[in-house]
Amino acid sequence: MSQTLAEPADSAGEGTFVRYPGLMRELLKLAAPVLAEHVLHIFVGLNDTYLANHLPKSNVEAATAVGNIGYIFWFLGLFAGAIATGSTAIIAREIGARHRRRANSAVGQSMLFAAMIGLALGVVALFLAKPIVSTMGLSGIADKFAFDYLRLLAPAAPFVIVMFVANACLRGAGDTRTPAIAMIIVDIVNVVFSWGLTWGWWGMPAMGFNGIAVGTLIAYIAGGVIQVCVLLAGRGGIRLHLHRLRPHWPDMQRIIRIGLPAGITDGVNWGANFALVQVVNRTPPINVASAAHINTVRIESLSYMTGFAVSIAVATMVGQSLGMKDPRRAARCAYLGFAAGGGFMLLMGLMFILFGHALAAAMVTDPEVLRLTARCLQITGFCQFAFASAIVFGGALRGAGDTMAVMLITMVTMLVVRFGGVMVLAHYRQPLPVIWVLLASDLTIRGIIIYGRFLHGGWKKIRV
Repeated sequence: MSQTLAEPADSAGEGTFVRYPGLMRELLKLAAPVLAEHVLHIFVGLNDTYLANHLPKSNVEAATAVGNIGYIFWFLGLFAGAIATGSTAIIAREIGARHRRRANSAVGQSMLFAAMIGLALGVVALFLAKPIVSTMGLSGIADKFAFDYLRLLAPAAPFVIVMFVANACLRGAGDTRTPAIAMIIVDIVNVVFSWGLTWGWWGMPAMGFNGIAVGTLIAYIAGGVIQVCVLLAGRGGIRLHLHRLRPHWPDMQRIIRIGLPAGITDGVNWGANFALVQVVNRTPPINVASAAHINTVRIESLSYMTGFAVSIAVATMVGQSLGMKDPRRAARCAYLGFAAGGGFMLLMGLMFILFGHALAAAMVTDPEVLRLTARCLQITGFCQFAFASAIVFGGALRGAGDTMAVMLITMVTMLVVRFGGVMVLAHYRQPLPVIWVLLASDLTIRGIIIYGRFLHGGWKKIRV
């Protein structure tokens, strides 16, 4: 797009003053399908938690198990995220530079990498389910629920990772619509089969708690198959050619060089949160605090998943802009993304503060779980604007390939504030609301520092 306002020499904030006609429209066009996908995906997570909360017996323990296994699949997703970050940055840069053959090569290597890692992780999750679950410190029937849930979901791991990496490839090419449609189909399948298999509806067997896991398994398998077929057919200007599945070390190196820092970043994030959930699982009242924590995370996702949807669009547009040799356009994309994502998350934060009890009541029946959930929602409401900064400007830095800076910032805040704080709180056995004050503090500090890195402007000179 052409520049309509002349701009003086480079400056850290140059992108805030350059006008690009239609840039916000382009960003929203990219973000809207991702947002639609995330909204339905949020609904699926809420749906699984709702089903667990409304089982006729042991509903608090069931909700605790579903939430805890979510952390295990988050861990599996770290590998998908690392590959996806490298794929998006490289493909976006190559598409921006009109190097389609190089983009297709990156697609092939990304999918090969995803299939290998996914298969290995699925085998580990299947055969080591018992020791994995035991690390969570769950009590009573919640421990058995979590073991059953993980064993049933383990075969989905290869399909999950392939699906998410395929989505990242398409988004790097600027096609956010196809991944959104595929994920909407996946989520609809998930809801239909989870409800049908849990309660025995529509001619399906009534499996109770296990039905939630089996419904999710069916949906993830469908998603992986759909997205491989989409790439083989060719969408968004890229295509998966079978000969590109042969290992090509230079392209693998590029993906690893960009994706590894992002993977380490997310790994540190996961490790601190896993330590946190272990502390929560031992926080009185046992299982009640854990269920409230899981419910709060699910409801909070209504806010931050919107920020993530915008950040994906920002990452794609920043990468493409740098491929066009236009860093001012890239900076403008980031600021427009923050205006959209940050504005929404600020509004949601106010909703959590003012209407936290009503939002919790829509999910929870147990009165003690309800009280704790509402209190934690009010606390996290105060950090949503800063959280948006971490998400959107972090996405801009990743789209530019500046994943090392994001890694270092996240590691410092996660290890010092979150992990260090969790250890202190565990020693003094603080209640759940105090833990959420710690989480809000971590997100606020991280958002400020990541924006500072963005202002520094070093990301404009990163080579991918």
